[in-house]
Order: sequence, then C-alpha cells, then structure tokens
Amino acid sequence: MTAQSTPRPGVALVGARDGSLWTYLLFHNLRTFGDAEIWPVSRTRPEVRGVPTVADLGLVPRTPDVAVLIVNSAAANSVVAKAVEMKVPHIVLISDGYAERGTEEGIRLQRELVGIVEGTGSRLYGPNGVGFADFRAGIAPLGAPIPPDLRVGGVSVVSQSGSLTTTIMGGLAEDGAGVDLCVSIGNGAAFDPVDAMETMLDRPTTTVIAAYLESFGGNRARLERTLTRAREQGVTIVLAKSGGSEIGAAIARSHTAALAGPDRLVDEVLTAHGVIRVRSMEQLTRAAAIAEYLSRHGAGGAGGVGGGVAVIETSGGAAALTADLLTHEGVGLATFGDAATSALRAVAPDGAYVSNPIDLTASPKPYEEVTAAFHAVYTDPAVRAVVIPYALTFPAADDERDVHRRSLDRYADLGAATGCPTIVSTLSDFAWTDWAVAFRERHPETLLVRGIATTARMLARLYPRTQPEAPRATGLADVIGDAPDGRTARDLLDALDVPMPKAVFVAAEDVDGVAGAVAGLAHPHVVKIVADGLLHKVKVGGVVLGCATAEQTEAAARRVLASAAAAGLPGVRGVLVEETGTGVELFVSLNRDPWYGPYLIVGSGGGDVEAKTDSSLIALPATDGAVERALDRLPVPDGQRAATAALIARLATEFVGGRLAGWSMLELNPVMVDATTGPQILDIVLLPEGEPV
Repeated sequence: MTAQSTPRPGVALVGARDGSLWTYLLFHNLRTFGDAEIWPVSRTRPEVRGVPTVADLGLVPRTPDVAVLIVNSAAANSVVAKAVEMKVPHIVLISDGYAERGTEEGIRLQRELVGIVEGTGSRLYGPNGVGFADFRAGIAPLGAPIPPDLRVGGVSVVSQSGSLTTTIMGGLAEDGAGVDLCVSIGNGAAFDPVDAMETMLDRPTTTVIAAYLESFGGNRARLERTLTRAREQGVTIVLAKSGGSEIGAAIARSHTAALAGPDRLVDEVLTAHGVIRVRSMEQLTRAAAIAEYLSRHGAGGAGGVGGGVAVIETSGGAAALTADLLTHEGVGLATFGDAATSALRAVAPDGAYVSNPIDLTASPKPYEEVTAAFHAVYTDPAVRAVVIPYALTFPAADDERDVHRRSLDRYADLGAATGCPTIVSTLSDFAWTDWAVAFRERHPETLLVRGIATTARMLARLYPRTQPEAPRATGLADVIGDAPDGRTARDLLDALDVPMPKAVFVAAEDVDGVAGAVAGLAHPHVVKIVADGLLHKVKVGGVVLGCATAEQTEAAARRVLASAAAAGLPGVRGVLVEETGTGVELFVSLNRDPWYGPYLIVGSGGGDVEAKTDSSLIALPATDGAVERALDRLPVPDGQRAATAALIARLATEFVGGRLAGWSMLELNPVMVDATTGPQILDIVLLPEGEPV
C-alpha cells in the first residue's frame, strides 16, 4: 500500500502580470521559501513568468490554499466574494483604495469587504497589506522582499506597515534570529493585530512576537486577554508602536486608517502586561533576537530569579564601558561566590580585576587554567548570563589572528558545556567576515550581535533586576562629614543677604523652653536637628515637618533629639525651628570638579531628586540666559522667574570667585518659590574643599 503524498500548497495570483513588482516578489518568495504550486489568473495574458494562466479564479485546478489579489479596489470585492464562495482559507488583498483614503467610497468598500468575509472560514489579510509568510509551513505569499539568509525560528512578526515587515525580518536575520510566521496587517479590516497575535499564540513554535503597530483596535478588554495569554504561555511580546507624537499619529492614520490611541494610556496597558515597548526597529529586532535566544536556553524573558549578568573581557576599557551601560540601563551585575572569585584570583596578574566586570589583563597563566577559571564563573549560581563585549573587528578565516578566534570559541564552548546563555556583542557595528558568519553557524548556542548599546538596553528589558537592590544600612560614615552645622550654614548665607524663612535656634539643654522660644514664628513649623558635620538630617530622623502648634513643635524637638541620640550622632547642638515655606520646590547645587571645574545643577527639588529628569547642568561662569533657560523647564511661577534666576546667578558668582569660593559644594534643597513672596532657601548643605561629594 503506497502512502498518499501531501499536495504542494496552491497559490492563485489574481491580476499577476509580467513587469509587475508585486508579481515578481510573490513568485520569488513562493519559490525561494517553499515549494508552492502557482496559478496566475489573468483574462488577457496567456502566461506570466513562464507559467500558463487561467482566465478566472474559479478555473484553477483545485481550491487554492491562498488567493492573492493584485487588482483595483473597484473589482477586488467581487473576487474576494468568489474566493469565499470557493472556501479559500487565506485571502491576501494587496489592493489599496479603502478606508486608508478617508473617502466615503473607500470606507463603504471596506465595510462591504468585512461583510463578505465575516462569519466565513476565510481569513482576509488587508486590504492595503502585503500578505503573510509561514516559514515553518513553507509558504510565503508575501509581496515584500525577504532577506535571503533568513532562517526558520521562534519569532513571529506582525506589522501594520508593509515595508516594515522587510525591515523587521532584515533586522532579525542580522541578529541571528529565526522567523516562524510573518503577517502584514494593512488596514486590518477583518483580521486585525490582536487576531494576528492570537494566531501566533496558537502556534507552539512561536516563543516571541515582534510587532510594529499603529492601533490595537477598539476593544481594550480583548487586547488585555491576549496579552495575559501571552504572559501565561511564556511568549515575549516586543512592540514598537507609532502614534506617540502628533506627527506620528497623522502618518499612522494616512498609512492604514488606524487611529493611534493616547500614547500614555497605551504604555500603562503594555507595562501592566509585561510587553516590552521599544522606540526603534533596531531595538525591536535586538530585543526579539535576545528573547528568542533566551527562550531556546530555557531562560525566558525575565531570565530567572536573582543573580545577574557576568561581563568578561580582556580589555579593561571594553569591560568597564559595558558594565557602565548595563548598570545604567538597569541590568543587574552578578556578585560572584567564593569558588568563582578564588578561581579568578588564581589566574589573575597584578592589576587585574576579578570582580564583575572581569578584566584579567591578558593573564600569563596557561590557556587551560584561564578557561577553568571562566568555567567557575559560568557555573556560579549568581550568574544568569554571560556578556562578552568584543572590542575588536572580526577576524577573517585566513588571517593570523588565531588568539582572537580561539578566545571567542572558548566563550562559545563554555556556554555550550554549561548551558549558560552567552551573548557576544561588538562595541560597534563592525563588518561581518567569513569567519564571523561561520562562527554563528558552528555555535548556535551563542548569540553574536553587533552594537553593545542596543544590547545593553534590551538586556535591561529582557533581564531586568528581579528586585531593587537592598538599601544600604545608614551608618554614621554616611551622614557625617566636615560640613558646618545647619545654624552656621544659615549664618554664612545670611551674610550674603539671601532670602530664608525666619528661624530660631534652641540648644539641646533648653528643649523645655521650645514653645516660648518660637512664639514669634508663624505656623506651621519645621524642626531640624543641628549637629556638627551632619550631611543628611533625614537619614537620622532629624527633620519633622508641619508642626501646627507650639506643643507639636516642642514634641517634634524632643523627637529629633531622641532620634539623634539613638543613631549615636556626635556633636548635637540643638534644634533649628523654621517657618514653613510655600510654593514650587527647586533643587540648586553648586559644585567643583577637579577636571571640569565649577558647575551648577538646577532641577525639581524635594525628595528623590536623582529620579527626576528635568535637571540642567550649567558650566560656571554661566553664559547669559543659561539659568533662565534651565528654569524654563521647571514650573516656576511666571512672575518669579527673574527673581529666582537672579538669586541663583548671584550665588553662582559668589561660588566661583566670591565669599563661597572656599567651599566645594553648596546644595540647596529645596529652594521654595512662592508666586507672591518669591524664592526662599529652606535647607542648606555646605562641604569644604576636599570633602567628597
């Protein structure tokens, strides 16, 4: 008994003709990325690209698996209806002239189109799209160029822009990722982006979805169900979405008639469901490539719990740069255990760095001993992945750079032997060589990509810190320096005639008399500890805000003194009670750097200053208008901008060459700017020359 063979996929090309780019691309892709039987449909041409035509879709030898329509919109709907009648499972409508035009006729035709396919077993791709390619099934009715070196893999691609399907696939091929299914949505009349993602989630071979979208459609609940499903299945979604700017939204509408929703709300939904949103095609493809690579290693998108990344390089500059990038982007660096640390120390020469990043500065130890030390790193429980920042151009197959080839092979072999994900990323986009291409083929267990900055940024999204670093316990060394106490700092600025709230100093031994001492101050009060050299009052419980009565002020004074005693704070003098300022909080800091010289930082004040992104750095002496431009970024009351700028400029002048020239830092946080009373300096930290900031 002979087994029945599976028929070749059949594709009908309606409107195919010689000289047409669509026809060329469809023929090429169907023949290059599969073995489809192609039936050109034309009433006027006996053959197309050497293949005999049929005059009507109904005359093809059997029901096609795909019907591709390259006809104008006036005729297309009737052909779609014929394909639906024939129960063609996949209909690709490349034609435009529908809702993307914004005309009544275009909108009417698209509504009619939806009515034709709705509730049938036929799936319509488009209109105004370029089709799809199922690389695993070996059928590619896609009217767009496909990179010739694209391999089959775990990334599925969905794009509302036809041309960007090629961009995305090209980037994935560049970064060594393989594609499972690629879908061009176009207008998404009856098969929208969420439908496409649902289809991809039905495929056990899809581990990553890389998407360029302009709209999700109108049903948020449906979108969220799909995103939840992806997360539950362990499928990583990487998304570039246009429409974040007014110009971007207008272009998106003109291309696909898909209105881009409010961008901030979109971000909220995506973040809540673990979607990785990126801002460029380069980031999209790099994130997808790394995600696919990690999924092949069983690491998933989040890379496991705890631990971090190990960075290995024989160039100190490359290792340090990469460590800075990874740390800046939020990738945790692994802290090695005793075994790995001991193994590294055993092969490290003087001047080497055996923590993370590892810089052995060309260890003179035998190759096998160094390899064994690296093996201890690869198997360290704290190491989730190894990153190799490669600072050199790629060697060629026939040059004399054996040491470089051997080095890269070693990292790949260690990754294969230990199962630890290993990512080799060049510091720049060096040209591929024959050897580098062959390296990829020999070592599929290693990801080889170009450009460390994008790699670092995407590692942070795919391998984020699983929990914030534990705050370091505050000791006296963290809060004590050579700074003058708060009362002395006020006196120094008072001599410069700068505006500060009224205040009263109460010595520690006079705490019982606080209520009487502050009778002349308006409520509410701020109570601050006064101690020699204290840099950070809040860290020792030395500040109480909002005291509305004299009794509350006295109780607050007792509380901050008790907190200072509990912290073991030396040199406690008493408390400073101040009136509370009102208005907008600013952060103003004057500093000196041995290399850069004096500079000024102006930004939003209050707590968590480091997390804010509106600060400006100004070299001193400041150029005309520099302080004013910095204040333009901040919500300073319009009537007080000039007075605030003048105060900051005057302090900067004193700091550069006046009465504050002997200090290394003057930090004012906050400077409170009230719309009526103007700026006031509420808190001061001064550091003398030589004091570390």
